[in-house]
Amino acid sequence: MDLGPRKPAISDRLMKRIAWRLAPLMIVMYIANQLDRANIGYAALTMNAELHMTTAQYGFAASLFFLGYILFEVPSNLCMHRFGARLWMTRILLSWGLLSSLTSFVPDSRWLYIARFFLGAFEAGLFPGMVYYLTLWMPARNRVWMMSLFVTAIPLTGVLGAPVSTWLMTHASVFGITGWRAMILLEGAPAIILAGIAYFWLTDDPSRCRWLSAAEKSEIAAALATEQAEAAAATSPSSAWKALGNPKVWALGVVYFGTNAGIIGLLYFLPQVVKTFESTFGVKYSLVDIGLITAIPFGVAVVATLIWGRVVSRHQVGAWHVAGPLLVCAAALSVALLLKSPYQSIIALSIGSAACFCSITTFWQLPSRILTDRAAAAGIALITSIGVSSGFLLPYFIGWVKDTTGTFVLAFVGIAATMVLASITVTLLETRWRKVGQPQLASE
Repeated sequence: MDLGPRKPAISDRLMKRIAWRLAPLMIVMYIANQLDRANIGYAALTMNAELHMTTAQYGFAASLFFLGYILFEVPSNLCMHRFGARLWMTRILLSWGLLSSLTSFVPDSRWLYIARFFLGAFEAGLFPGMVYYLTLWMPARNRVWMMSLFVTAIPLTGVLGAPVSTWLMTHASVFGITGWRAMILLEGAPAIILAGIAYFWLTDDPSRCRWLSAAEKSEIAAALATEQAEAAAATSPSSAWKALGNPKVWALGVVYFGTNAGIIGLLYFLPQVVKTFESTFGVKYSLVDIGLITAIPFGVAVVATLIWGRVVSRHQVGAWHVAGPLLVCAAALSVALLLKSPYQSIIALSIGSAACFCSITTFWQLPSRILTDRAAAAGIALITSIGVSSGFLLPYFIGWVKDTTGTFVLAFVGIAATMVLASITVTLLETRWRKVGQPQLASE
């Protein structure tokens, strides 16, 4: 989807002021979110044996998180539109932080399944809510850089979470609770603390904030009005219900499904993949070693995402900005586990991780072309729901493939296939856009 004419933007000075106000808290919130969501991947290194779970059963537990997430995604975002970002983000942070810590007390796999489902329900709405929240503060051209900062929270979670989580599993003790249980108990605390900070720091929208001048508020309003008028002329689902039935919204959901597939494979299974190096390459790793090695691909992704966001923000976003990184990631993941040494495998996984997270940065600039106001809240939530459904479908599949074949090779090839499908879909969307033109496409 080439954006065509030069898009509206706010000044660099105002952009930097908004970024310094919003980005640090948003990044920390999302790091806490990803940590509580994905720390089960590190816990699995010892939890599976304690709870007598196979890799497939672990995958099912990971999948149930996304079932709850999907079911409550759209309602949560509509509630944020209704009650405002400050109050709703506080609710999300507080409820998921408490439940995340309580998950440390599950006695068996059945209670783990229940806890993961409700954790997904409580976390639902954070990411699409933040995406929607940014649409209230700046137009798409400026959001590329902000989204790159926001998205870096995912790989940054791997950089920090991998060594920290495995260290806590090895050394932490909380009132006699140790190992993976102590790690999960402690890592729920940041979300609870952030709930109080978000309540006092966030502002629902620019018109209500006290740290912008009247002129700066007018500049934001003018830029957003121009962008919304262009979106209304192009496709404009005029209501939440029409947005939910718009085929282009569903197509973007398919693209996000493929993008999110790579994240699921890396966040939830990379620690276990690294552990298989022991049998594949004849090496021996401690829990802390696995954490440090797992952090490498995510560290590369952090740097690549920031560079990519800065470069792309100077250009118009097109389909190739999404399809290109997806294809690079697909190629890297397909060969990563077929190489001859753990060093080569980590290099390939690092390339794949970097490409995957770069594709997300640019992908989230596409929905605002066709969605505004309440339709944006519902449409972005639907896109996210379709995308994160990969989290419901893939973990069990990956675990089943591992249990059946003894390796993750075919599972990673399957992930690569979904990313190829996503790249084809976004390319076809742009082709269709150019072929029929905006007026005709709007009537479809």
